[in-house]
Amino acid sequence: MLQVLCRVNLSIDDEGSLDIFTSFHSDPIHKGSLQLRTGALIGFPSTFYYQTVDNVEHNSILVGQEMVDWTSSAGEELQNALVLSDRAKAFAIARELCYAKSFTVHVDTLLQACCMTFAYYTGAWLNSSMLLTLRLKPWARFVVFSVIGAAWLSCYIMISDASHCWYDNRADQKVAKLRKIYAEGGVEYYDKVLQRNCALRTLLGSKGAKQFTRYGNVVSLWRNRSVQLTSRRDSLLKYLAEYEREDTAEQPNVDSNEAHAET
Repeated sequence: MLQVLCRVNLSIDDEGSLDIFTSFHSDPIHKGSLQLRTGALIGFPSTFYYQTVDNVEHNSILVGQEMVDWTSSAGEELQNALVLSDRAKAFAIARELCYAKSFTVHVDTLLQACCMTFAYYTGAWLNSSMLLTLRLKPWARFVVFSVIGAAWLSCYIMISDASHCWYDNRADQKVAKLRKIYAEGGVEYYDKVLQRNCALRTLLGSKGAKQFTRYGNVVSLWRNRSVQLTSRRDSLLKYLAEYEREDTAEQPNVDSNEAHAET
């Protein structure tokens, strides 16, 4: 943990404003922002303490309020997916720290205020310009103002989701560019999450197909609150390929220097 804090250049003041806790969620979560006086909270699931498959607490893990058949193929996949390597955990920790250092809370609050203000002034302008108070009955004005409110609410949802997706890609990019091992850890982390979701899809039966796709992505009907897991993994694979190309480009130079030194 300390190595990750140093790698992301977290100041002493930010460390004092950051609280880490064990959450009941299956994925890491973050609340607040280090850009606020109140600080930020980051929660990691208890599975982060697993070092090997033997550490998995089989009796305390329920899927659909039922015990898991750990001898089944889906149970074995779930068990293996819950155990992360140190580099995968380092990526997840660094990613959450990037979220905590961002201005997502400020942006979301500003979006809410702007959309509410625009919705009010849109209704006021329409009411004064078209004399809705005189021309329409109360129920009709209610319908008109409800449509205006719904339109601006939809606008807020679309902009908010796009903003969150942008922060997702930016957090992955910043962590992947720290070192090659973080890019490798990110690929492993998302592979494990996808494997876990695929196992849950099988274990949950008909309910699982409504929650997860066959590839392990979270089913989204009309909103994209975050970037799909497969897309995030593929992006990290591109950063990892860049590291490997750099290593390949440096290797001939090293070999030529060694040959020159021998001569």
